[in-house]
Amino acid sequence: MSSVEKIVNVLSELERDIETLSMKVEDMKKRIFTNSDKEISQLREKIIEIAKTESEKIISAAKQEADEKSQRILAESETNLTKLRENTKLSFDKSVKLVVDSILNKKDASEP
Repeated sequence: MSSVEKIVNVLSELERDIETLSMKVEDMKKRIFTNSDKEISQLREKIIEIAKTESEKIISAAKQEADEKSQRILAESETNLTKLRENTKLSFDKSVKLVVDSILNKKDASEP
């Protein structure tokens, strides 16, 4: 074998090695992209779950606050209704007494 043949064989082998390395590099790129996509997807799911949990906490707190406020409003309205009923009864009793007194006074005035 001549030196030229040896050089050609070595260069040919080197070319095959370069092609093999190039294919391995491409394969590694694909695996890295696939793993990156999986990681991104998993992180997205975790973030969504965290956001759901936080929003549920916020909604729960707002609902509790609204319930407490509605209970206070209900208690105030019950108190006001009771006062209104008491005032109505007092006014009614006074009105009846005035009407009765008025009728009795007219009767007394009309009798000779």
